[in-house]
Amino acid sequence: MAAYNNYIKPPKLRGHIVDLTHTLGPQTPVFPGDKPMRLEIASTYSENGYQDYELHLNEHTGTHLDAPIHFIKDGIAVHEIPVHCLCGPLVVLDIRDRVLHNHDATVIPDDILRWEKKYGKIPSNAIIIMNSGWGKYFGDNNAFVNMDKQGIPHFPGWSKTAVEFLLEARSVLGIGVDTLSLDQGASEDFPVHNTWLSNGLWGLENVANLDNIPPSGAFLFVGASKVYGGTGSPVRLIAVI
Repeated sequence: MAAYNNYIKPPKLRGHIVDLTHTLGPQTPVFPGDKPMRLEIASTYSENGYQDYELHLNEHTGTHLDAPIHFIKDGIAVHEIPVHCLCGPLVVLDIRDRVLHNHDATVIPDDILRWEKKYGKIPSNAIIIMNSGWGKYFGDNNAFVNMDKQGIPHFPGWSKTAVEFLLEARSVLGIGVDTLSLDQGASEDFPVHNTWLSNGLWGLENVANLDNIPPSGAFLFVGASKVYGGTGSPVRLIAVI
């Protein structure tokens, strides 16, 4: 780290930078049925003079982006998303109070209208992320997935009516959640994924540190790997307040 401190001269930025990314590792919670991330040593200092790893993981592991092709056969892949569509004004919708009483709570149109009543109309090309408070469970796979005795997960997400409202009445680049899925955990047919991604838009899952972001006024940069044909990609999310 000393070398970085001595060499890199970062440009002066207006505002404060917040990392909205969970650290990715073998203990990262995954969607039921997915394999956990695995690091395999490929080269070592003693044998090769350097060290590196082969990284084995599902595209949709950790803090990541869902590209339209994830659910839509002819949808665009990660490498086809224009870079100017991977940054925009950040809107945070807080539904933590409802989640305390209902782990299957969803973002509804009233949440959007309530935000607008306080902060003004959703800005054009915004990125809207749900803050359900679920990120506090991220280090505990059982709590984060929250599966019942019947094997059904329970965690918050978006509602189909909310994304339909955005598609019809607002200009939004992407939506996101601090949970494993844009759809609530108990969903069986993924209506939010199918509705949102079919319009050529993307989503973010497992977003971190939302309690450190104001509801309005931040700007988000989505650092998605440009994987050819990728249905998704781990990302580094950088918010500037």
